[in-house]
Amino acid sequence: MIPSNPPTTTSSAPVEPPSAPEVISAATARSSELPPVKGSLPYTKQDYEQLPPYEKTPALDFLILGKIPGGKYQAADSYPLWDQEFNSTVLYCLHRGETAALDFLWRESGRDPAKTLLDLTRMSMDNETVATLVQHGSNHRSLKLDLSLRGQHADVMSEVSRLIAEGHVNSLLLDTLSADQLEAMAPILGKVGAQLFIYNSPISDRCEQDFAESLGKSSHLAALTLGHCGFGDSQGKHFVEGLRKNRSVIMLQMSGTPLLTTPESGYRTLLTDNPTLQTLTVIKGLLDPQPDIDAIISGLLNNHALRELRVRASGYVQDNPDKLCRLLETNRTLKELVLTTGLQSDEAFKAVTVSLAKNTSLITFTVKDVGALSDDLLDTIEDLMARNEALANDPSYLQKAGRAFDPSGTSGLGDPAALIAQHAFALSPTRSEFEAVMTEVELSLREQERLVIGAGTQPAVTTTTTTDAATITTATTTTTTTTATITTTPPSGSSSD
Repeated sequence: MIPSNPPTTTSSAPVEPPSAPEVISAATARSSELPPVKGSLPYTKQDYEQLPPYEKTPALDFLILGKIPGGKYQAADSYPLWDQEFNSTVLYCLHRGETAALDFLWRESGRDPAKTLLDLTRMSMDNETVATLVQHGSNHRSLKLDLSLRGQHADVMSEVSRLIAEGHVNSLLLDTLSADQLEAMAPILGKVGAQLFIYNSPISDRCEQDFAESLGKSSHLAALTLGHCGFGDSQGKHFVEGLRKNRSVIMLQMSGTPLLTTPESGYRTLLTDNPTLQTLTVIKGLLDPQPDIDAIISGLLNNHALRELRVRASGYVQDNPDKLCRLLETNRTLKELVLTTGLQSDEAFKAVTVSLAKNTSLITFTVKDVGALSDDLLDTIEDLMARNEALANDPSYLQKAGRAFDPSGTSGLGDPAALIAQHAFALSPTRSEFEAVMTEVELSLREQERLVIGAGTQPAVTTTTTTDAATITTATTTTTTTTATITTTPPSGSSSD
């Protein structure tokens, strides 16, 4: 089954949900009439009722006895997206071409097709089944489906393309398609609702152009995976251009699908110009060329959206890790950085660790051979990640301290809360000491809040930052006699930004 995260869909008329969802169990939920069935059933009602429970199914309970699979719901928003009994009943009706019974099922179950995801990824896509789906989609415009197509389903691809174009396909898996088959579907692939997976299918230049144009216009597709799909002569140039224009895809996985373009038109361009992408995974295939780690890092230097980067490949980052160090020191959005490439010397690891100390957003950091480091370096990296996780999980008082540190936000010192955490950890470089300092910050600010509440006024704030180079003082207009002053002194040799 394809994992799915369908976009939230709301009905045109607001529905007042009940205080407690009213659900009638499948054992008792029974329609006052039986569903219309066009074909013959395998049992009469009397014979079916005599069967032992393990020979009965939710689908036959519905068609023969009128029982509603999964229970009957009175409120459209009260049921889960996934229901095994309901899904299996729909599959059975689709196999039999029972469109009228399906319409009856939606009506009697109280479910909304837009809020009930139907996983058909393991279903055989024959002509009759797809024709039933198309007809059913015409009756229920909000119907959402998860579909899977392989090369042997060539005869139904045009009808499946119609379902995609009409907005019925939430998630689509394409596997072992020929170049011509994928090219025929490429112009509408951007209309897939949430997730698109393409595996083991060659991407011709024409296919890439059409796919890129569709991606550039997509407004719903959130996750895209290309697995072992080789590009043609253009080597992914059009694909990158389509993603540059895209504003919906937040997760991209390139597995065994190298972008062989120059750094200026590959990952560097993609990461520099796309403000939407949040997760990028690059996995090198066995015979693929090495991904350009330098280009990826260069793109991230100007990227303020990506939160997770995973590059699984062999080889090493260049011996001089200056660019990686600069990324760690300046990036404030990346939460996870996993590189199975390595650093070539202990000196490089030490330089990266120094830069990590200046980063307050990264929670997971892994590079090849990190396990071979000295215990001191390993402990330092683990403590830094624990500090950042504490900062991410409970930032409230740090944010308040940051506002006291830089109330106007115009000092040019960066994120005040992160800056305070950075200096606090530099002065108290173990997890326990850092947490003790943060506890003192919280108690101090709570005392300030108590004094302000007691005075019934807002505090005036004077902030002073002392660095090795100069002392910067910012003062607000005094409105009360309560003043909060926070002074931080960076350790010798550290920067104030």
